[in-house]
Amino acid sequence: MQHRTLTSVPSLWASIPCPRSELDLDLVLSSGQSFRWREHSPRHWTGVLDSRLWTLTQADGRLHYTIYGEEAGPGAQQTLCRFFQLHIRLADLYQQWASADPHFREVASRFPGIRLLRQDPVECLFSFICSSNNHISRITGMVQRLCQHLGPPLGQLDGISYHGFPSLQALARDFFRSLWGPYAGWTQAVLFCADLRQIPKPQILPTKSKPGKRQRRASGERRGPASGPEDAGDPG
Repeated sequence: MQHRTLTSVPSLWASIPCPRSELDLDLVLSSGQSFRWREHSPRHWTGVLDSRLWTLTQADGRLHYTIYGEEAGPGAQQTLCRFFQLHIRLADLYQQWASADPHFREVASRFPGIRLLRQDPVECLFSFICSSNNHISRITGMVQRLCQHLGPPLGQLDGISYHGFPSLQALARDFFRSLWGPYAGWTQAVLFCADLRQIPKPQILPTKSKPGKRQRRASGERRGPASGPEDAGDPG
């Protein structure tokens, strides 16, 4: 199977309204938020979202998408809107930020349509850990190799294999810790040497109750200093 482009097989594509002022696909997917998208053709990005293989592109004020191996049903639009958080009107936020920050007002016109992605929490966390003291290209390679070794296969396009992100059960295997060796840097010490199978369950320790009056009297404990001698003997 080959990567699709909008002009090659237009019948397999669907689209939703999305001007670049609300989403600049090229800037957002290359900004270092997510490391699973590849630009295989100019302005055509292929990656994994919701355990499915997609290609996205923008043209004529619309976000076009195609899904490999299945038809893009009504749920695909909801997945994209959630991932890009398209329910949030970015133009209103840009106007608000520009009125509060002169520097943002100066540069906002050169970088329209940049928004935060709503990613899978597990993938986002592990990608963030891989990102420490690394640059985008190296992080991308680490995350992609991690998915190739431990993630479920989703398909192959033009000889490139795509995989889903590994589950926590797969990440807990011994092979995960030995995958990178000395090349993981700081990440190795924090994550790749961790044994995720031995995470202890939280234990609720019994609380100690304060001893009552009878217990204190029985043990000879005093509440305060004595005001006189303990024993008053006979004077004579």
